[in-house]
Amino acid sequence: MELTKCKLGELITQRREKNDGSNLPICGVSKDGLIPPKQIDADTSIYNVFYRDDFIFNPARMELNSIAINDKYDRAICSSLYEVFFVHRTDLLLPHFLKLIVKQKWFTRYCEFLGQGSAREYCRFNNISEIEIEFPPIEEQQRIVDYYSSIQKRIALKKQINDNLEATAQAIFQEQFASYYGLSELPEGWKLTNLENLCTVKGGKRLPADCELLNTPTNHPYIRVRDVGSSRYVCLTDQFQYIDEETHSAISRYIVNTGDIVISIVGTIGLIGKIHSSLDNANLTENCVKLAGIHTVTSDYLYYTLCYKKQIKEIELLTVGAVQSKLPMYNIQSMKILVPPETVIREFQNRIDTFNGQVEANTIEIQSLNELQQVLLAKLSG
Repeated sequence: MELTKCKLGELITQRREKNDGSNLPICGVSKDGLIPPKQIDADTSIYNVFYRDDFIFNPARMELNSIAINDKYDRAICSSLYEVFFVHRTDLLLPHFLKLIVKQKWFTRYCEFLGQGSAREYCRFNNISEIEIEFPPIEEQQRIVDYYSSIQKRIALKKQINDNLEATAQAIFQEQFASYYGLSELPEGWKLTNLENLCTVKGGKRLPADCELLNTPTNHPYIRVRDVGSSRYVCLTDQFQYIDEETHSAISRYIVNTGDIVISIVGTIGLIGKIHSSLDNANLTENCVKLAGIHTVTSDYLYYTLCYKKQIKEIELLTVGAVQSKLPMYNIQSMKILVPPETVIREFQNRIDTFNGQVEANTIEIQSLNELQQVLLAKLSG
């Protein structure tokens, strides 16, 4: 197959249009795409306008792959700190094929390099324009885009099914147990106890000063706060970073195992997840704690208890600190947990198990589909 090779600047044009006072959606950008619109009380006349299939990026955050295509709005605005460009040679390059190119790790690393090499460590439109890319004919581009899109839709479907199952499970928990937290006296056989009486609460570990996280996979994934909280399971994905063998040996006591529950305690506080088998023996950041050796109750019961406490803002009330909030370990250990009789716990777990099989199957399929996406992107790089 014949490939075309040229600098990106030959195919794209920077858009320099300011808002004319129109009431348009105000969006941000992250590695996951456009950040949904938000309301702000500010003058938006200096904001940049972008259109459907335009690309928006933050010149100061390119190392985080914070570049996104607008596939949601006919017209919207973003911060004046962002830059906007569009593909003007759509006869040669499809915008959504370019989206696949900019999602590749080599592109992110190149942008990071360009940023480091500039005076203010920004990677701007002019820098991106110098990047050389290769691409196939339009028909092949469309075939690849359609295939990638079908994988994305399948992932979104499976995630939505899991989200619905999780919402049902949390509703079951609240229907069965939430009212007991408001009682002045519990029925016989029920009790409230400190969390530390049901498990061991342990912290993660800060990386040694001379250690850097690796993008190249090793046998030792490193769980960060950003890896927790998007679903019940914390699973290994292509977004994970790793540590080398020497670093792992130095912090090998700070690992998690399948079924442990992790809670973020610094930064975005109160993210909760259960460790999936794909992360058994992974290392844990010091910004999270793990609940291990869970007994008397099941890990699912404890997970949904914590989700309920997060929903009613109890975890938020346990945080301390004015400059940088933190959820202290002793506050986690002393958190009051409702412990029903064993028969009630077993009945609840049996109900949850009717969902667990499907959630696990969907989780495994999502992992496989994510891997398939990465294989496709790797082939584009090749």
